[in-house]
Amino acid sequence: MEVPAPAAFQEWLRGLHGYEEAVVLGLRFVEGGASNVILRTSLENAPLPAVLLRLERDRGIFEPYDVIGEAALLRRLAFSDIPVPAVIGEEPKADVLGAPFIVLEWVDAPHMGMAGPEANFNAYAGMVARIHDLDWQGLGLDEVLPVPASSAEATRLGLEVIERRMGRFPGADAPILRRALDLLLQEAPEGSPISFCQGDINVFNYLFREGDVVSVVDWEQAHLGDLRNDVGQILALGHLKGAPFGPVRDQFFLQAYEQKRATGELTSMEFFRARWLFELGVIYHGWRAFNDDLPWYTWDHLVELLGLALDEVTPSLS
Repeated sequence: MEVPAPAAFQEWLRGLHGYEEAVVLGLRFVEGGASNVILRTSLENAPLPAVLLRLERDRGIFEPYDVIGEAALLRRLAFSDIPVPAVIGEEPKADVLGAPFIVLEWVDAPHMGMAGPEANFNAYAGMVARIHDLDWQGLGLDEVLPVPASSAEATRLGLEVIERRMGRFPGADAPILRRALDLLLQEAPEGSPISFCQGDINVFNYLFREGDVVSVVDWEQAHLGDLRNDVGQILALGHLKGAPFGPVRDQFFLQAYEQKRATGELTSMEFFRARWLFELGVIYHGWRAFNDDLPWYTWDHLVELLGLALDEVTPSLS
């Protein structure tokens, strides 16, 4: 997607209260985003020196996308104790910049992967726990997110979304991914209450300043479901980044998270580790479909890890 014309965005922005005299100095792509298009917009004669412009993709690794729904969610989260960027405005029509978009506060802070000594792993784990402990009904999140019949039903529905992507990403219908899908749909764990989940607790979505999380970004995958799904993502990513595959209870993030929530051990985490390795297998092919380069992890490594994880699933739930 090309950079939108600054003049077109400036004309739209001037329709917002407080931005009538705003001047758009420039738009530049923000590197690192793997889903919706993100641009930093420098401003003059405006309440903020910069805003984040987030344009909705038509196709991508987390399709389907809904930036307008994300804005509605962020407006409700603004009343919680979770730090999120303020919503400046949204445009549901594609005729302004070529796609629906939202405009958010630009938070000038590095993500955990770039924050260096300022990054605090315990603060990160604690923020994830705070997200999961939110009173989603009190915040009205059930007004902007579907409410599943149970957390297991949410898990199955999420797997069905990934299955639809398998049919759209060339190569994603690989035998091991089909085997994984069939097994995971059959073995979705029961017993967890419905919780609010960010859906993508990757460290790149947690911005740090002076050792604290000052903003949590990228809420496009947020949903009501099983919080263990969020935790499983970090376990799977850790293995792809080099953490040895071993007993799930040995994984450091799981231990740190449980200590922060102090609600006991999470069960069936073998399932959720496998579930995310399965999704990352589908993402591998989606990445290749929409980018000129290869993902940061290899297919062979993913297949090896997924095979090990799937072998654990049935015994762990028996």
